[in-house]
Amino acid sequence: MIKYIIGLAMVVGLAIAAWLYTLYDEIKQDIDVVINYTPKQSTQFFDKDGKLIANTFKEENREYVKYDDIPARIIEGLVAIEDTQFFEHHGVNPDAISRAIIKNIKAGTYMEGASTLTQQLIKMLVLNREKKLIRKVKEALLAIRLETVLTKEEILERYLNHVYFGHGYYGIKTAAKGYFNKDLYELTLKEIAILVGLPRAPSFYDPTKNLKISLARANQVITRLNTLGWINNE
Repeated sequence: MIKYIIGLAMVVGLAIAAWLYTLYDEIKQDIDVVINYTPKQSTQFFDKDGKLIANTFKEENREYVKYDDIPARIIEGLVAIEDTQFFEHHGVNPDAISRAIIKNIKAGTYMEGASTLTQQLIKMLVLNREKKLIRKVKEALLAIRLETVLTKEEILERYLNHVYFGHGYYGIKTAAKGYFNKDLYELTLKEIAILVGLPRAPSFYDPTKNLKISLARANQVITRLNTLGWINNE
């Protein structure tokens, strides 16, 4: 009986492995849109003194910013609240997946996901947002593949430039100017916390409409940074 069960498990395992390999072979080129990332950007007009006088765009209002020009505190805030082990995992986080499965089973419904920032980027640029098993499998396979091609810094640069922050603002630089009329290096810690907390649900955490909820989310970011030891009590 035990030999039968072991044999059956091996057959099922091989079948799953073969299916995953076939699926991966079919979709592996889909990440080209992420690798060769060319987002829509706003067109800006400056006067002879270098002052911005007009900003025009079609569909997406976005001002692109390179990774090296993004303050470290923004990176820390985003990673702290969305994907603490971002710099350690290889596209997917098994620990987070296990925790999410347990929570969802206890709740009897889908309450929590376990997508890494890499998976979120894949979801935004390649896949749809349906909570279906096949999409999650594709998302994981493509995330693992992407991390063999791009560096962590390149993934974060794409994420922070592509993600939507509400009010027609795409990308962290556009959002900083739109919400606070500031360049990235002028933002306070609380303003950074508000911004990095927005992508999960831009309308719900919108500081112009739901300030208390937005500040509560920002405080979660700051508390998480403190818990990790990335900022001190002061």
